[in-house]
Amino acid sequence: MPGPTVERLARWSIWALLLLSGVQRWWGLSAFGFRYIGIDDALIQQVAIDYGHGILREPYLYGQNYNPMLEALLAAPFVRFGVSAWVILPIITSLLALLPFWSVSLWALRRGHTFAAFVFAATPLVLPIEWSLITTMPRGWVHGLAWLALVPWLLELRHAWLRHALTGLVLAAALYCNANALPIAAGIAVWLVLREGRSFSFWVAAATSLALLLGALRWAQGWYDAHPESLTHALLPTDLAFRPDLLRQGLRGLPDHLLHMHPFAALGWVAVLLLALLTAMLLGQKRHREAIALSVAVLVMLLPLGFLKLHEGCASIFFPLSRMMLALPLLLAAAISFTCAARVLPRWIWPSGFFVVAAIAGLRIGGLEQVITDQLAGQECAWVREEPLSTVREHCQAIADAAERSGSALVVAIRWPGLRADHRAHFRAHFTCYACAQLVDGFPPALGAGFDRRSWIREAHERRAQGTVLFVGGDGAAWQQAMARDSSIVDLSSAGLRMHAMRCDTLAPSDQILQLGVDDDLSR
Repeated sequence: MPGPTVERLARWSIWALLLLSGVQRWWGLSAFGFRYIGIDDALIQQVAIDYGHGILREPYLYGQNYNPMLEALLAAPFVRFGVSAWVILPIITSLLALLPFWSVSLWALRRGHTFAAFVFAATPLVLPIEWSLITTMPRGWVHGLAWLALVPWLLELRHAWLRHALTGLVLAAALYCNANALPIAAGIAVWLVLREGRSFSFWVAAATSLALLLGALRWAQGWYDAHPESLTHALLPTDLAFRPDLLRQGLRGLPDHLLHMHPFAALGWVAVLLLALLTAMLLGQKRHREAIALSVAVLVMLLPLGFLKLHEGCASIFFPLSRMMLALPLLLAAAISFTCAARVLPRWIWPSGFFVVAAIAGLRIGGLEQVITDQLAGQECAWVREEPLSTVREHCQAIADAAERSGSALVVAIRWPGLRADHRAHFRAHFTCYACAQLVDGFPPALGAGFDRRSWIREAHERRAQGTVLFVGGDGAAWQQAMARDSSIVDLSSAGLRMHAMRCDTLAPSDQILQLGVDDDLSR
């Protein structure tokens, strides 16, 4: 009896890889995504909760003039009907990260391009486990690339006007969400110009899409110009000013910028050299459109290293330099697929390829816990912090109990000491502001003194007398001196948290902090 055909073996291998990538991601969610929370994660969860209740406060993530919250918008219906934000958001982020790989793989399989389908299905499984963790956290890093999953299907549309209009809108939406989609969007755009540049509808759609993108960006920026009080973390013109010295610095440190975005460990140059080699092979095959598009994509990925914004970050997965290089895995998959598309592969390659990829994926999963441990231990370089969800919940419950005992209607978090002096203590204040209301029912309103991203909270509490206030954090010696002067201050410190309750009937909380001297950050 004859065995399965080559085509059937290929299909089985591809579907098995797609399933395995889902299993690997669920494993990562169980070990990391559902067990840890970061300060940005908590803030985005609050956006999702607001969206779920029909509250649209700002165009972007609270307090900044970039990064629209597509993840929060997609999570909103689930949150509205009772799903915890800290559960649904990592799931949505993971699906958005995998969507381009899954979509192109299924599209290629439908078209009979089994090798390309295999490559795109296998890519998430051979990438470092750090890539999986980076693309599990809801930070607005993956949603631009997720839009590109629609492009191959839109190119199937026969009606030229509809095809060009929808493709242009999708590319514009990808760029609006995150500029890290620009390399692939630029490559697709160049490829379309070379293929359909003689079409009138193409240029009309391109101009319309560009106008809509610029209009959306201008509208959002105009909103913040009209509401400057909402802006605490601005993307400034200096962040996007091109500097040749920064480009040279970025190219010299390219492995750091590409870290975890390819299977070659710390050898980031190998990924770039591989792309160059594949481009040369495409030229040798006289596939000039693909070669030019790939060259443009690589250049567009590397040239922005001359912008200051791309140099903000470090080796930590919680604030990685490589977050702006998330297009690289898709570029590698596309380049390999283009180059080897016409090759006829023997029957044995499909099950063998599957088992090799599955073995690599197994090794990645086997090292997951150690990677998580190492990353948590080395996050002091980052401007954010991740903590076990259980630890943050205990922290919040202790504050809620102290607020109830003291009759405090407001919790005021104080950053102390500085970020570099004590990373964990510094960000404990952020968790108090952004995470506690989600994790503890009935948690009182919380204000971050001098740093809160939520303008409506600052307006309501920062400069107005509040009655009894529970202050969390601050300098211990300064608090001791304050209590020696004012016997009405109640020390409620517990569970490793410095907490003091006092009346703020005549002074606003920020002014009270300055008068007591418990945090000199407010005076800077």
